[in-house]
Amino acid sequence: MRWEISDLLFAGFTKYALRELNKDYGIEFFYEFGKDYYWDEEVAAWGKRSLSIHGPCVAVNLADNEQKNYAKIFAKTLAYAKKIKAGFVVVHTNEAWQGERDQVQNLVVRRLRNILEMGEQCGVPVLIENVGLRTKQNLLFDLPEFMALLDLFPEAGVLLDTGHAHVNGWDIPAVIKALGKRLVACHLHDNSGQGDEHLPIGQGSIDWQGYFKAIKKHAPKAVQVLEYCRGFENAADLEQHIQELQEKYNLK
Repeated sequence: MRWEISDLLFAGFTKYALRELNKDYGIEFFYEFGKDYYWDEEVAAWGKRSLSIHGPCVAVNLADNEQKNYAKIFAKTLAYAKKIKAGFVVVHTNEAWQGERDQVQNLVVRRLRNILEMGEQCGVPVLIENVGLRTKQNLLFDLPEFMALLDLFPEAGVLLDTGHAHVNGWDIPAVIKALGKRLVACHLHDNSGQGDEHLPIGQGSIDWQGYFKAIKKHAPKAVQVLEYCRGFENAADLEQHIQELQEKYNLK
């Protein structure tokens, strides 16, 4: 099982902790939060390891018709992903949205098609992530709609965010089974089912035994990205945490 660490855990002045991370673990980073010279320095310091990029989700909202610069921003993101040979770029379908649901969904579909075409031209896989939370009234694609969306883009890979899925009441093992080989990566973080808390595994109410059982059976090659925002202050403690997960859930 291949693991990556999101830089969400080590943002800002704590970013140097990732430089100490064992090369066996990859890194996923939020490209929109730094200039190229910033990432050039960090990528060089991280050394040879697997890398992936979280696509823009603050500067870009595909569900906002007034935002016309999404293509330009994603083109820059994909170009950098190609430069560093990133394994994939993650795309959110939406952030907050308003208007007629079907019209907003159609807008997102058109923009996703454009981004996927740009990814193909760059030779960079683009993964569609399940986003939106019922508790925040910004769930644009519920489970049936999300699966229907994926049917529109059979060439696209999928990233399953466990935290979002849990808040929205999805049967996560069943979703993993349905996605199968299309499931390229997963964002792993826990919560109480009421909010997107990005807690370490085991600190919320997700059934991780069921999750890992389903992953091992249906998507064993999916990259496991720890997308925590709290709980660890250095790479050594995080690596110990991963080892404990591997032992507890028989992942070795």
